[in-house]
Amino acid sequence: MSGNIAERVEDVRAKFASFADPDDKWKFLLDLARAHKGMDASLKAEKFIIQGCASTMYLVPKFDGAVLHFEMDVEGGTTNPLISRGLGALALRVYNDLPPSEILSLDPVFFQQIGLNVGLSPTRSNGFASLLKQIYLYARVFDAMSKK
Repeated sequence: MSGNIAERVEDVRAKFASFADPDDKWKFLLDLARAHKGMDASLKAEKFIIQGCASTMYLVPKFDGAVLHFEMDVEGGTTNPLISRGLGALALRVYNDLPPSEILSLDPVFFQQIGLNVGLSPTRSNGFASLLKQIYLYARVFDAMSKK
């Protein structure tokens, strides 16, 4: 997805606003999950696991000095990982390949405003919150490094 973070947020808002049926957001997340290419198995290290997810989710940051790129993948767990993978793919759709300072400019409450938290199990909700927390942590670290 291209554009700045404001354009990406507006695109996601418009998409979620277009859903006539509440189940459409789940279908959309499943479509995102199926379309997400995952990541190379060699990147799947324990240090990149997002804690608190129903499934094992990996988030690997790559910073080139200008933009922050994320690789994300999900493996099994106690439930079907497609929803978790779709949530991760949605987060990457908003945050991937942007300067860390731009990532930090968005209040993640945006995801609640579009109704994403409605209907999520507590485990998935906690896992998604942990994913967002980790994205913002990486953004803060790389933003600070880029200002040295």
